[in-house]
Amino acid sequence: MSFSGQVRDEIMEYYNKKRDPYIIKAERFGEYLTEAQYKNDLMKDFQDYFEISNLSEEEIKTVIKGVFLASGCIIDPNKDYRFEATFKNKSCAEYFMDMLALLDFTPKLVKRPKAGVYVVYFKESEQISYMLSLLEANRCMLNFEEIRVIKDVNNSKNRASNCEIANMTKSINSALEQLNAIKIIRSKGKFSSLSEKLKYTASLRENYPTDTLEQIASRTEGKNKISKSGLKHRLDKIISIANELQ
Repeated sequence: MSFSGQVRDEIMEYYNKKRDPYIIKAERFGEYLTEAQYKNDLMKDFQDYFEISNLSEEEIKTVIKGVFLASGCIIDPNKDYRFEATFKNKSCAEYFMDMLALLDFTPKLVKRPKAGVYVVYFKESEQISYMLSLLEANRCMLNFEEIRVIKDVNNSKNRASNCEIANMTKSINSALEQLNAIKIIRSKGKFSSLSEKLKYTASLRENYPTDTLEQIASRTEGKNKISKSGLKHRLDKIISIANELQ
C-alpha cells in the first residue's frame, strides 16, 4: 500500500468514530472543491465555507481532510518530500491555497495542461509533517518523522564524506604541484642554490609524496621541527621559484 493509502486509511478510522453532521458537510465541501468545474457551482450549498475567517479550526481541518481524501497525495518519504492536491478549477485551488496559508503553509500552484487540472503542492518536510498532524494521521506522522530522521543522518554522513573527498583531492593536487615545482628546479640545475631549509623541505616532500602537510610536519623533530603552516610557506616559496624559472 502506498504512503497516501496508509494516510487515507488512518483518516477513515477517525471518521468512523466521529461523524457529526457538520463534519460530514465540511468533508463533503472539501471533496466537491476538488471536483467543481466552476466555483459558483458550490455557492448554493456551501456559501458560508468560502469565508475562511468564519470557519472553526475543526471545520478547516475537516475541509482539508476532504480535499486530501478526494485528490490528495503525499509521496513516500523514502523517495521524496511532496504533498499535492489537484483541482479542476483554478479559483477552487486558490481558495485551498488561502486556507493553507492561513495555517502557515507555503503552497505553490501549477497547471498540468494535459490533465486539465491545477495542482497545489509543497515540498518542505516540516510542512508535510504538520499536514499529517492536521489530518490526524498520527501513526503515519511518526513513520514519516522516523524516515526523515534517518534520511537527515544519512545526508549528513554523505556531506561529511563529500567534504573529506574534496579535502583529499585538494591535498593530492597540492602535492602534485609541489613535486612538479621541485622537479623543475632540479631540471634547471638550481636545486643546489636553494637555502638549506628549502632543500630540506623539498626532500621531505619527495620522500613522502602522498602524505598531507600535517603528516609530513609530524615527522620533523629537533632543530628541523617545523609546523604545518611553516611547511606550507616553504613549499609555496619553492613553487614561486619554479614559476620564475619557466
